[in-house]
Amino acid sequence: NSSQIFCLKNHLIQQYGGYAYIDPCGGQDCSVCRCFPEKGSRGQPGELGAQGPIGSLGSTGPAGLPGEKGQRGENGQPGPAGEKGDKGPTGVPGFPGLDGVPGLPGSEGPRGKRGVDGCNGSRGDPGFPGENGYIGPRGPYVC
Repeated sequence: NSSQIFCLKNHLIQQYGGYAYIDPCGGQDCSVCRCFPEKGSRGQPGELGAQGPIGSLGSTGPAGLPGEKGQRGENGQPGPAGEKGDKGPTGVPGFPGLDGVPGLPGSEGPRGKRGVDGCNGSRGDPGFPGENGYIGPRGPYVC
């Protein structure tokens, strides 16, 4: 019968022109429905059952947001020296430099060998006559 109401709790669903409730009321509140047959009060809870088997692993979740950038680490030890490279090409010649500062005078050299005797010279022209001399003192008297 479509007008029959079943005692189920919470939300109403229209079914065949009548109403039915989802979830049984469990005998807690039958004021909204007519339970067939009417139920008594709820009994004491039973003991806990045995633990069930472990379920299979779920699918992997989406990747999380990247974390904050970490602090800079300490500087490491210097590495070993590398091998010497190939010699590069010769460069373009440069411009001539400025003249340098004059150097200090050198030390005196040793005395040279004695030279060869020279030739006698030719007779020169006569000179001019000299000036008159002073008159000398008078000599001693002779008898």
